[in-house]
Amino acid sequence: MRKRKLFHDHAGVKKQEGMAFLPPALELMKSHSCLSMQVNNAAVSFNEIDTNSVEHAETVLNTNFYGTKLLTEALLPLFRRSPATSRILNISSQLGLLNKVRNPSLRRLLLDEEALTEGKIEAMVSQFLAQVKDGTWGEHGWPKVWTDYAVSKLALNAYTRVLAQRLQSGGERVRVNCFCPGFTRTDMTKGWGKRTAEEVADFGARLALLPPGELPTGTFFKWRTPQLYSKL
Repeated sequence: MRKRKLFHDHAGVKKQEGMAFLPPALELMKSHSCLSMQVNNAAVSFNEIDTNSVEHAETVLNTNFYGTKLLTEALLPLFRRSPATSRILNISSQLGLLNKVRNPSLRRLLLDEEALTEGKIEAMVSQFLAQVKDGTWGEHGWPKVWTDYAVSKLALNAYTRVLAQRLQSGGERVRVNCFCPGFTRTDMTKGWGKRTAEEVADFGARLALLPPGELPTGTFFKWRTPQLYSKL
């Protein structure tokens, strides 16, 4: 078995900072000939468990969706150069599944797999942020729980599916999936949850390291159960 170097990097991932987070990615491209795995775990929420403020919606969307997307796109050249099947695992949430969306037109948009594009996903995000600014977001059928966080994960799930289709149709050996760890005891949940961060990390690592023949793409994994995002 060939030895592979493992490393981690804490890149700041916020769209409003423009391309400020890209220097770490560029350094990786200089120092590594290829990448085989990326786990996108950067996320923020400013709500308590029982609150639903959208005061920080722009920061939440910039970090949880745009930052992850921009960093992933920047690193794709390294994944394409990997001699083995490479994998991208986005840590997501079931709060961003389609069954949480109450707006019929939005559901139709996200369910139309052939017509869905990254541009349409970003337009959805921009629409939400505009409604937050004018105070009408509560009238448009967005998810009810942790709405800004849920919309960020809704966008991330959709982007994961679009990216997986794009790479697969191009014949590229890059698998892209989402993983929802469920209600986990972390700082974000103030220590509440059904499982520890260590348990989640262990399962997430085993999921990311599945053999190529067992690893799907464009799939949403809810804790230990793989579910096709498009069916939810």
